[in-house]
Amino acid sequence: MTAGATAPAGAGVVADVRALCERAERLAHGGPLAERARAVRERLDGPLRIALAGRIKAGKSTLLNALVGERLAATDAGECTRMVTVYRHADGYEVSARLRDGAERRLGFRRVDGALELDLDGLHPDDVEVLDVGWPASVLRRVTLIDTPGLGSLDEANSRRTVDFLDHDADTPSGADAVIYLMRHLHRSDAEFLGAFMDRSVTGASPVNAVAILSRADEVGACRLDALDSATRIADRYAADQNVRTLVATVGPLAGLLAETGLTLREPELAALRELAALPDDEVERLLLSADDFCEVSATPLTAEVRRDLLDRLGMFGARFALGELRAGTVTTATELSRALVRRSGLAGLQELIDTQFVPRGALLQARTAVVALRGLAAELAAVDPAAASALRRDLDELEAGAVDFAQLQAAHLVLSGTVPLPAAERAEVERILTTGDLAAALGVDGAGPDERRRVALAGIERWRQRASDPLATSLATSVAETMARLHERLYVTG
Repeated sequence: MTAGATAPAGAGVVADVRALCERAERLAHGGPLAERARAVRERLDGPLRIALAGRIKAGKSTLLNALVGERLAATDAGECTRMVTVYRHADGYEVSARLRDGAERRLGFRRVDGALELDLDGLHPDDVEVLDVGWPASVLRRVTLIDTPGLGSLDEANSRRTVDFLDHDADTPSGADAVIYLMRHLHRSDAEFLGAFMDRSVTGASPVNAVAILSRADEVGACRLDALDSATRIADRYAADQNVRTLVATVGPLAGLLAETGLTLREPELAALRELAALPDDEVERLLLSADDFCEVSATPLTAEVRRDLLDRLGMFGARFALGELRAGTVTTATELSRALVRRSGLAGLQELIDTQFVPRGALLQARTAVVALRGLAAELAAVDPAAASALRRDLDELEAGAVDFAQLQAAHLVLSGTVPLPAAERAEVERILTTGDLAAALGVDGAGPDERRRVALAGIERWRQRASDPLATSLATSVAETMARLHERLYVTG
């Protein structure tokens, strides 16, 4: 943690949930639920689990590769893209399939042109719950990334696998703690999918733990060189739309293919681009008119196969951008071109979204997931040890009743999703508190003395208590107001 940083949001309640997980392990020790109890605790202690979801061909696998910095996820229409695949950190290289009958099977794999190719050993997608890929990539120390089958596929089973993985109920949490939803534009089915996961417990996707990405942003406007600027304006429009903000925290643009290729660019590709960049101006202009012109057999001495491979790796926008940079002399080496491609792709913006939208409340989201899982465990434990199950449920009830951090998460969900409408100033206050994870900073008194902090806290207590006492307010609105009052009381006590 950097100097001056505050403790992670909900650090106290996370420790309490971990203690409950350890108690559940002791209660289940030696029984049929021991492995499940251990898995709940390990998920809590592991990295935040972020799922990439979206319609078919939205660019999920390409984005995952860009985030990892390697071509791990299959981007073609092969069998692997029909299954949920979890990419987690490991000290070595390992791939396995967790089957629906509970068994686990190790799988063979190899690298082909830098990409990961799995040997499914005759497994059918219907037999597999998840594919598990352990890989020593540094980014996977911070987050576990999950690639899901595309929604809207002609094969309904593919969409069902994604929905089942992300689905949740009172006793079963979603397979992910947060969701990055990719869309090429806001299709009605995108809104329907995100809306289906809205609920009051924040165990599914909501503005608290979901962002949307306008993917394949380089294809906007026929791949013109200003495509990403246009995509940014479109994303900003979506982000300002109140209907969209009830589904996700924000919307950002990304050219995933540009980022993936920038991070995995090879010297032979740079050599081929240099050869094209050295052609006369009129020949380069003709090449860049369209994909067909770029791949036309007799267009250049460079073979059509090589040019097609470049187009597959860069897209039309990327080819225009890379050749423009090379011809202008802005970049001369593979490293410089790689950096330029990544910078132009918008990947840094997405990484910042992850750092600001997910990381500050990541541990709290994981703790909430663990509580839901523990409730499911208690329900099953009742058939084996009723007394132990009752004790675990009682502890969970006490924890949730007293945990203002969970109540804050719930209040933020209700307000940001539009379930509880508030005046703009109060909605902004709730959003600031959630984003910063620091009440004093959200209220602008982090550098103030104790007297000023208490004055602001007392004013907030009075204001939110008055709203909570409104006889015309709904029960959910009252709950939000009471939670905000409790948060201001915390600031008043700590000074």
